[in-house]
Amino acid sequence: IIDAFSPVECERLNAAFAVLDAEDGGLVAGRFDAKVRQSSLVWLPEGEAFDWVAQRLVRLAGDANRDTFRFALDGFEEQLQLALYGPGHYYNWHIDRGRGAVAGRRKLTLSVQLTDPLSYVGGELELNADGHPFQSPRDQGAMVIFAAHTLHRVAPVTSGNRLSLVTWIHGPDFV
Repeated sequence: IIDAFSPVECERLNAAFAVLDAEDGGLVAGRFDAKVRQSSLVWLPEGEAFDWVAQRLVRLAGDANRDTFRFALDGFEEQLQLALYGPGHYYNWHIDRGRGAVAGRRKLTLSVQLTDPLSYVGGELELNADGHPFQSPRDQGAMVIFAAHTLHRVAPVTSGNRLSLVTWIHGPDFV
């Protein structure tokens, strides 16, 4: 979805990352493995300041689910995440649906590109749903929505910084 967020809105989220306490990016269930992921992240606090972000994501994801996926969904169970990938940072091939009470209910992944694509090199979000990897749009404000069981990665960043907004929508088990 090109222009899901305006450049001004992206800059508001970039500024939020700068003032919130960043931590090392981990894996599902609080695990860390630098061979799989190197990044910094913050969790957006819930409340009035970022309600506009959640409302936008709900509307766009609802439309995409109705038009494309048709999954049974019942809400967001995790805070919104801002993930920063600087030089040498990456996230190797993985899926977002994991084990556990929350990660095991992930159905859709939403990723919004918050950085001007001319300000960094590398860092492509690549999806591999069918054995043929492809790059998602790098336009600032573009959002990609995909099934949480889709294999994907963030390629290594070689210069600059790439910031994205990521969250998941949950639902009952597939049957």
